[in-house]
Amino acid sequence: MTPINLPPGGEVTSSQKSKRQIVFAGLRLAAGIAILVYLARSGIISLGALSKLIVAWPITLGAIGVFLVDIFLMALRTSWLFRPLGMKLTVWKSMQLTLVSIFFATFLPGAGGGDLVKLYYATKENAGRRTEVATVLMFDRAIGFFAMLILPFFFVPMFLPLIQAVPMLRHILILTAYLSGGLLAAFLLCAFNQSISHFLARESLTLPRWRKLACRVLETIGIYGQSPGTLLGALVLSLLANLSVIAITVLAVLVLDPASLSSKMYLVIPIGHVVNALPLTPGGLGVGETALNALFKLTGLQGGAETLLCWRVWKAMVGLLGLAIYVRGVSEVVFVSDSDSAEQRTI
Repeated sequence: MTPINLPPGGEVTSSQKSKRQIVFAGLRLAAGIAILVYLARSGIISLGALSKLIVAWPITLGAIGVFLVDIFLMALRTSWLFRPLGMKLTVWKSMQLTLVSIFFATFLPGAGGGDLVKLYYATKENAGRRTEVATVLMFDRAIGFFAMLILPFFFVPMFLPLIQAVPMLRHILILTAYLSGGLLAAFLLCAFNQSISHFLARESLTLPRWRKLACRVLETIGIYGQSPGTLLGALVLSLLANLSVIAITVLAVLVLDPASLSSKMYLVIPIGHVVNALPLTPGGLGVGETALNALFKLTGLQGGAETLLCWRVWKAMVGLLGLAIYVRGVSEVVFVSDSDSAEQRTI
């Protein structure tokens, strides 16, 4: 679409930025594919093993069912997080957003993946509160990521001898603990420390547009500081959703190599999915497989790369539901209360 009323310089800059984003996304995708090719040629991944998904079709159907439960829990979490702001997102609409974002993240991976698609549909008819809607969606992702970070520590007491015997695993858990603490500290600072908002509110600061944007983001996060029940509920839902991710991954092991099933997986699978969530390649392609394979080896297990690839195939199957929703069309998803709408019109 051609930009309207932009000076020639701005048009060129926008075009160059789009080209850089496309090139960067292409490089990330190429890196992910290259890693998978390397894993296949080195014998770490056997693509033929994925044919077992067809033979074990009851387990495949079960995994898809658990995936849908996972999506429902995430959709419910997102719906809850909009309530303190006086906004409404139904669970069904939230599920539609999640499924469409999964489709785009899986089949059309780019610089932002499915998150940008989700953000587009959620904000396109909420012009007055786009910043708040975007902040809620980012906060929603952050809570899910935080829950996956802390999930391994619920299983740590069961595997203390293993952790003591494997120094690398111990170091990974310590690093995960520091990262979890850093995220929690950042939230507490944004939600309860008013000095940052007061500093950004100073008229003497440059870049007034970005200053006001940062203030609105902090104000939105601060609202959650006054809604501990919502935060606790969102965290519990995230933990349950991430437990379902572990269940799906274990089902993948059950299909590929039932003899490899071990309770030690509960400790390392969440860490593997944390690495898979890092935006190093689109959807963690290749990186997640390498990480889970290394984590499995640390604990004396095999087949981590094939396991995550199997999980990815099941996720792609679920993503096809997102394609159907996308073709059908997604209507307005976030509703603002009448009082909030009137307030926005007066700003």
